[in-house]
Amino acid sequence: FGPDVEIAVRDQQPALAAEAYPRYSCGGLFYDQAAEHFGAAGAKLGMILLLGTALASRTPLRKVAARLLPKPLAHNLAGFVESDLVVSAGGTYLVPHYRTGPKLLELLVARFAGIPYVLFTQSLGPFREKRRLARWLLDGAAAILVREQRSVDHLREIGVPTERVHICADAAFAMPIETPPEQSPRNEPSIGISVRHWPHFDGDPDAGMDRYLDAVARLTAVLIEEHGAAVTFISTCQGQAGYWTDDSRTAEEVLQRLPSHLHERARVDTEFRGPEELCRTLAGYDLYVSTRMHGAILALKCGTPVLPIAYEFKMTALFHSIGLQALVHDISEITAEGLTSSTSDLLRLRNQIRIKIGEEVEKLEASALAAVEPLRKAVGVTA
Repeated sequence: FGPDVEIAVRDQQPALAAEAYPRYSCGGLFYDQAAEHFGAAGAKLGMILLLGTALASRTPLRKVAARLLPKPLAHNLAGFVESDLVVSAGGTYLVPHYRTGPKLLELLVARFAGIPYVLFTQSLGPFREKRRLARWLLDGAAAILVREQRSVDHLREIGVPTERVHICADAAFAMPIETPPEQSPRNEPSIGISVRHWPHFDGDPDAGMDRYLDAVARLTAVLIEEHGAAVTFISTCQGQAGYWTDDSRTAEEVLQRLPSHLHERARVDTEFRGPEELCRTLAGYDLYVSTRMHGAILALKCGTPVLPIAYEFKMTALFHSIGLQALVHDISEITAEGLTSSTSDLLRLRNQIRIKIGEEVEKLEASALAAVEPLRKAVGVTA
């Protein structure tokens, strides 16, 4: 796009985003500002005024319409409508496990203001609520980038045409991270594990979480006692004060389930790291057992074999795309026996797995970079 591109980030936690990424201008979401000013009772009215003002933003009535909004919201909108392109976050943006209202409102404002918008590489659906609104908004997107065929199927289910839908690998594969030199296998392997809190188990969520933590604790014990491993719990979501979750707290729960004599061979890493630094750290492990998909991606990028634990279809789809779907363990059906068996196989075959990972990651990097072209077309820029 060239050196003169300006990027403004919009986030539910703008102060935290600004701290983590100081090179970008970071602001809040319309939904949160409207709720703060109008309160729960007046939130719908506030959103109607916001959308009306967005509709008038490119007409002679824009200044009059802006007076209907509180100053912070009007100021936010004024900056937003100057955008040449709105790009939604990638990842799991519009899925039933997470609140979609604030995200849909951002896209609504863009459509009412006549700004082209693109849904960046993500997993979508299934759409169980707000189906008509989602269809209208997605139908109006200049491009929709998804990570897997299942997301395309979810779009078809609600009637969204797929001419502007593109399947690309996750954006994290496009990160220019220098691959560390390959390490020789060690007699005493070093293992990384990421865990997370997951409140969406079917049936009894607490019982499901217990089964998951017990299985990971048992795997940890086997790694230490039978493989002589040193285990570190390390994740993409940890060590950032104010963030909505911290996986190191869940890791501490696993540690508490271990016999005390094993604690000296297992530790919880609580440090926050950016993607590049985390990738370099994961390169030092012989194996990474990952519940976080982006942790798995960073490990794959540096050639570290991954045993994936899937809590959503995105992880299964990723490993299916590289021919390693047999390694995936569904968090809802997880067993200690299954985890330990797969881990033993991976440790035994890690040299062969590293070769396959290298070949597949090259393809995924090219696929992730292919997302640039639909973005260019959305704003009429040629390469």
